[in-house]
Amino acid sequence: MESRSITLALGGGGARGVAHLGVIEVLLDAGYTIERIVGISIGSLAGAVYAFEPDIKRAQQIILKYVLSPTFQHHQQVLFGVRPTADDQTTGGVFSWYNRIMDYLRANRHFHRVATRPALLPGIILQDVVNNLLPDADIADANIPLSIVAVDLRSGHNVILEKGPVRDAVRASSSLPGIWPPVKFDDMLLCDIGVFYSLPTTLARSYSPRCLVAIDISTELKRLPHCDTAMDVLMRMDEIGEALFRKHVIEEADLVIHPDLSSIEWFDFSSPEDALQAGREAARKTLPQLNTTFAY
Repeated sequence: MESRSITLALGGGGARGVAHLGVIEVLLDAGYTIERIVGISIGSLAGAVYAFEPDIKRAQQIILKYVLSPTFQHHQQVLFGVRPTADDQTTGGVFSWYNRIMDYLRANRHFHRVATRPALLPGIILQDVVNNLLPDADIADANIPLSIVAVDLRSGHNVILEKGPVRDAVRASSSLPGIWPPVKFDDMLLCDIGVFYSLPTTLARSYSPRCLVAIDISTELKRLPHCDTAMDVLMRMDEIGEALFRKHVIEEADLVIHPDLSSIEWFDFSSPEDALQAGREAARKTLPQLNTTFAY
């Protein structure tokens, strides 16, 4: 079985991250074993759920039960709306979500958060997510070796977390800078580096795996009809920078599995089963290529 062992690099992409568990299901069914998971942003969450619950069907149920629960649906309805609007389909990506956030803040008279607080939104929602999906445990105690990637705002360096509270680590890796509060972890102040480095292939490669499989849940950039404000320009540059850098780091993987998630906005958690199925389908299509990799 050692010759069929793979390391997974799980990328960021919000609601599309459920697809990671669909990919893992197919890889396991095909007889592959996972020797390590390196996750970033939502990839750290999906990876941690599986690393602590290596029964993939059970891990999927944990995710689906919570995402479809009244509690989480209320979070999504209040902050993001349930499904993308027609205007969202035109703008797409960060912009449609950002506009919803701004509308929410204005409606609830919290717009002053933009200038006076460390984040636009309170961290209680992410705390609720990790408390419901992950055990109160140390990363080092995971059944499958787990590495969680974040960035330290104080030092300016990316970090790989392999010990310490898994809930705090995942929350840090998933805290979008400026949107969710950064997380104190030892002497560091951590947040999501996925807005720039969304696929942790180079860090996963440092473990010298026999085979590195990257699961890329990104979608293509959409053309924008306008970019009117300073914030629009800054956020658009973040999107462009992430897309360009991903093209560079993706070359580190021996195999890239890229589910078709173009119909799912990254903030839209209303159809997790669709993301799960997209992951399964993409993995099945790439299995012949993976089998070829192990034939040599």
